[in-house]
Amino acid sequence: MGPIRRRRLRRLLIASGAVLIAAVLWWVWHWQFDNALRESRRHAEARLALYTSSLDGALERFTYLPDLLARQPLVRGALADRPAVIRRVNRHLERVAERSGAEAIYLMDRRGLTLAASNHATPASFIGHRYEYRPYFRAAIEGGQGEFFAVGSTTGRPGYFVSAPVRTASAEDATIGGVLAIKVSLESLQADWREAGEKVLLTDANGVVILSSRPEWRFRRLGRLDAAALGEVRAQRQFQGAALAPLGERLNDGSLWVESGALGERFFTTARALDTLGWRMHYLVPVRPLYVSARNAVLLAGAVCLALLLLGLWLRERQQRLWLREREARIMREANERLESRVAARTRELESAQAELVQAGKLAALGTMAAGIAHELNQPLAGIRTYAASGARLLERGRDEAASDNFRRIQGLSERLATLIRQLKLFARKGGAREPVDLAARLDFVLDLLEERLARQGVALDVQLPEHAAAGSLLVAGDTVRVEQLLTNLLRNALDALREIEAPRLTVSVSQGESRVTLEIADNGPGIDEDVLEHLFDPFFTTKAVGDGLGLGLFIAFGIVQDLEGRIRAENRPASLGGGAAFSVELPRARQVPARRDREESLT
Repeated sequence: MGPIRRRRLRRLLIASGAVLIAAVLWWVWHWQFDNALRESRRHAEARLALYTSSLDGALERFTYLPDLLARQPLVRGALADRPAVIRRVNRHLERVAERSGAEAIYLMDRRGLTLAASNHATPASFIGHRYEYRPYFRAAIEGGQGEFFAVGSTTGRPGYFVSAPVRTASAEDATIGGVLAIKVSLESLQADWREAGEKVLLTDANGVVILSSRPEWRFRRLGRLDAAALGEVRAQRQFQGAALAPLGERLNDGSLWVESGALGERFFTTARALDTLGWRMHYLVPVRPLYVSARNAVLLAGAVCLALLLLGLWLRERQQRLWLREREARIMREANERLESRVAARTRELESAQAELVQAGKLAALGTMAAGIAHELNQPLAGIRTYAASGARLLERGRDEAASDNFRRIQGLSERLATLIRQLKLFARKGGAREPVDLAARLDFVLDLLEERLARQGVALDVQLPEHAAAGSLLVAGDTVRVEQLLTNLLRNALDALREIEAPRLTVSVSQGESRVTLEIADNGPGIDEDVLEHLFDPFFTTKAVGDGLGLGLFIAFGIVQDLEGRIRAENRPASLGGGAAFSVELPRARQVPARRDREESLT
């Protein structure tokens, strides 16, 4: 078989397989949809039987009551319109309504005027209202039993009305002198449907929804309502002027489309007729779950087909995949070896670069401090010149004691100059030793270096040390140079944040625990943006203007803290504490007392 025939055969097999899979999926869709629909209809029939039974039971509880009350002599006596008898009837009807669960029981004369009612003592009392236009009144005044569902014209609450004629004597051929009616609320049934989470409707003979598990569907109609029926509804004031808009639209497949929000819902309906007033109970089955069920079955069938196809391909290509796997494993091993070699070389380069960055940051900080050092040097030099000139004049005048005092002051200023120069030389050196360092002393030293900038920015400084802390008790494990570099970078960063603040304030607090010493530097500046916090300690990351910094200060501080086996974090302070940012540094506590040495001799 030639290559062309093989390609044609392969294409034919692929096309045949695709058609077969499409046919299988189409059959699975319809099979699952029909099964789900049949199951839903069986469920709907069972639920309708339950709901119609409960509705019939609720109505039958009251069908006998109007005729029973109408036969009582006390009720018949109320038709004579005697006030004393009517008061007794009011109380009697009130007790009966309370015990039976009826919403209202009331007695009307032949004109439809209410003479007595169970709700006689309520603001919505029926007494004095006329109901001769209601069908239940007309049916009872003609000698039959009346039934009707309507919205109450007095209370505005819907209910089921059942009535019986009240005759003037006990004989069946006695004159009908009035009508006794009972109003029954069906709201509890509707609430039960709603709590069950199902779509249930009850429609009257005109197809108007009188009860529904969804309140917004109530008093809307299923199907058409002709003009004669609509006129009769208006004349009977059955729904008190409700618009009776259509609930939805019947589609060609018999399903009901109901507008609901922006999308709408589609239902298959199952109905059961009731013996009462031509009512029908409807159970609505949502179509969307049926489609979801069919879709899931198709997806499952498609997954099975795909799995079978993949299994066939896997069996066919198994040997080739094994070979490719071995080849890829060999390539990965070689790549990992090369990568590990590059990572090791890169790590060495980064460690070297980090050391250089730390030293560069120290020298950059040294340049920043040059202005402060120059200010500190300039004042003693000016004093020396002044005291020298004054001493020379005092010697000329023979005032040796005053001249000697000037020379002593010159000596003190010279010692101060020497101290500043030694501190500057110490700061420029590289660190690396691990020894006990007095954190409070190093903090005083760095604050002295930054004193001129603090005064220039008008920063209110608050230094808080632990109470009863003796000199040399705040010891951390590290070396003097790196601790001073860490403090300088954090304090300079805080001062940069306070440049545009009207009343700048800087708080430096130190606390100690069993194994660590905690330093916190807080300012009342603008704080740190949330998206900046996660990059704050990255190298060359800065929020300052171009030329105002390299973005290495906090990175170097982070590296120093890591080298000293400590922790550093930054956060925004709450508005209740004045706002701004706070940097917290935890360093290991050193237990040993630092050895005393003469730093002046070691640096000169």
